Amino acid sequence: MNGPVRIQGEGGRSAALYWMAVIGLVSWVVPGAVGRAHAGSYQGTVHFQGQVVFAAPIPGINAEDLEISVRSTAEATGPGESCSILSTTSDNPDLGGSYPGLSGDVSAEILIDRGGPHLPEGECIIMVEASGTDGVSVSARGSQTLFVTVAEINSGATVTVEDITVRESKAVAGLEKDCYTWIKKQLRKRRKCNILLLKGGAAFAEKCTDGGPEPAGCDPGDYLEAILALSHGVNDQQTDPESAEAIDLATLRYQWKCQNLFGKAAMTFAFKRLKLVWSLCVEANDNTEDCRGSQSQASKPTLDKIDRCGVDQAIDGATGRPVPDVGAPCDPCIDGAGVINRKCLKDCFQVAVGELTDGIIGDVSVCGNGIVQPGEFCDDGNLTPGDCCDELCRVELGTPEGPEGDPTCSDGLDNDCDGATDGADTGCQPAP
Repeated sequence: MNGPVRIQGEGGRSAALYWMAVIGLVSWVVPGAVGRAHAGSYQGTVHFQGQVVFAAPIPGINAEDLEISVRSTAEATGPGESCSILSTTSDNPDLGGSYPGLSGDVSAEILIDRGGPHLPEGECIIMVEASGTDGVSVSARGSQTLFVTVAEINSGATVTVEDITVRESKAVAGLEKDCYTWIKKQLRKRRKCNILLLKGGAAFAEKCTDGGPEPAGCDPGDYLEAILALSHGVNDQQTDPESAEAIDLATLRYQWKCQNLFGKAAMTFAFKRLKLVWSLCVEANDNTEDCRGSQSQASKPTLDKIDRCGVDQAIDGATGRPVPDVGAPCDPCIDGAGVINRKCLKDCFQVAVGELTDGIIGDVSVCGNGIVQPGEFCDDGNLTPGDCCDELCRVELGTPEGPEGDPTCSDGLDNDCDGATDGADTGCQPAP
């Protein structure tokens, strides 16, 4: 199981919370502290440590160029519960990829709320992210989705995160039509391949086909493969069809159908979110986390296919394969006894598949990073107004430059924001 090391199991956590309440160890808090925020909730600052690794070298970007942060949104696994990220801190890893630094901190102040007199018992699904750019057009991104427990929130725990795999992405978001078409074809065909291989094993390898050549620059970080791995777990056999194993379909037919549903759910969510983020966020010059988050919510009903899985996970007698299965980070949604938490799985797919589709589309626009991205008219690498590009990355009109002999013709500044400075500016040149 991937994710943070659990402090307690479900039963232990419930018992611990009960006795904490009885002996008065659960206290009212101010922001940044730990304990009860109000009846029916817990609040605390959780700290994160771990390692980033590169899936493949990315020219111009190394570990020290990355920033490790916690995404500002969270999902709750418990019924009737909600999770909020109140504040975060970020840091840069060292050259070897370890974070935080000696004096840094990667943390999130988390509130888990149930409302009413009952204490929350679920977990918060949060994302620790790594991101950076080469300052031109290439970016690097990776994440780990974690299930943070009530006990971890209440105690202000330090959680060790599984390695964050960093992949290449696009600093300037974009999704060409031929790329989107290929993604739809390739994901459909490779998902179908997985289901066929689980049914017929290596004998069905010849039935596996591809969506054709990948358009240049379409999926530089192999995010599509990561979606397949996430939604099929150990049953992602399309990577090596000749070695595939078939299960006993007579015994596990309904589990096999569940695996099909999981793959379809992830696929249709990815398709819809890609289309919505591209059309309503990137092309509409609203390339923000809030806009992308709204499209995740709008796409979430596609994950309801998971609810049609009416059985739990079972083990195939001949191969030892668990069916259905999912990969990290959503594997905690199927417990050690094979019981599937469908709400947990839908919430986790929303977060994890959403992040992978962001890798295909490219980065959210960030004013001040020196890269002109969708929604920006300029980006001079800072948020300082009065230098021709304001704090919102809008071009400023500036002030007059010239005439010849004026101090503005020798101050080294592009005062009128026309791209020319001092003697090169027409306003500072001799009259004809």
